[in-house]
Parts: sequence; structure tokens; C-alpha cells
Amino acid sequence: MASQNSKRLIQNIALLLLVAGLIFFITTRREDRGAMFATLYDKSIGDNAKEVVIHAEGRADLILKNKQGVWQVTNPESFIADKAKVQHLFTLLSENAESHYDIKGKDLASYGLDKDRLSVSFNGVKMIFGKLNEVARKRYILKGDKMYLIEETVSGLMEMGVEAFKPQTPIKMTPEKTPQKPLESKPAPQ
Repeated sequence: MASQNSKRLIQNIALLLLVAGLIFFITTRREDRGAMFATLYDKSIGDNAKEVVIHAEGRADLILKNKQGVWQVTNPESFIADKAKVQHLFTLLSENAESHYDIKGKDLASYGLDKDRLSVSFNGVKMIFGKLNEVARKRYILKGDKMYLIEETVSGLMEMGVEAFKPQTPIKMTPEKTPQKPLESKPAPQ
């Protein structure tokens, strides 16, 4: 009888150790997944961005300011920015950068990062947009002394300039014209 209880106790301890091992494995894997990809977010941006500056070559810089929770374009025109477009712009900060490199010794011109043709700054943290890598379908972005390769969807919005951030006015629908006379039906032949 004692040997039967001893076997059960050993089996229960083994199962308990197995469950504890699985829990440990799962929790450490979650932490590793977060570290697998870098993003363009930088601690110096802070939790609340107050100013965004978009530079597109050949245009006046577009400046967006957060005034009491409302994003406003302050340059080159002044108006309340389209909320959805501003939110879309901020998705850049959370895009996964599957590759990132130190720029030391790199030929930045070959990546389109030698000049500031298109860039965005969040609270003074500048990101310069380079060429699109046609094979990976990702864009080179320079931030500080690192070059990132990310899949982004905001460069088109930035290139549109001030027009992209103007609030969308609803399209007025006009009722369709109805015929003046009801359609007459001909009697069926008999």
C-alpha cells in the first residue's frame, strides 16, 4: 500500500515539475519575442508627442502640433488636422524593423540616405526616408547612427504634403431623379 502511494507521489511531483517548466518556457519566450524586432520608437520621443515636422524636398516643412489633445497643422497653413491621417502617420513608430545596422562604413548614397529628401521628426527625433528595397519591398530609414529596413505605409502620405492632412469634407449625396410618369405596361397579347 505504501509503495502505491509513493508511486503516485513521485508521479505528481514529476507532473508538477513538468508544468512549472512549461510555464517558465512560455513566459521567457514571450519576452524574447518582444526583443526580436526593433521599432523606430525612441524613448526620447516620450509618451506624448507634442510636435511632428515633415520635410519633403522642394516644399515648406509641414509642422503639426498637439494642442490640448488636438493635432493642428501650423505651417505652411493653419487648420485642425485630420485625426485619422495623424494616427496613420504615428503607425511608423510601431513598425517592425526586421533588420537594422550601424551606419559606420556604409555608403549611405546607395541606400538613398545621403541627403534629406523626405523625413519626419517626432519631438525632434528625426527619421530620414531612403530608397525602397525592391526585393524585400521595404524602405531604408536612417535614425541617428542606425539604418533600418522596414515595411512602411506613410511615405505617400508625407509626400502629399499639407493637402493630406486637411479634414475630409463629407460628400453630399443628391437624390436620384425619378421619372415624371410611371412606366406604362402594355397588355399581354391574348
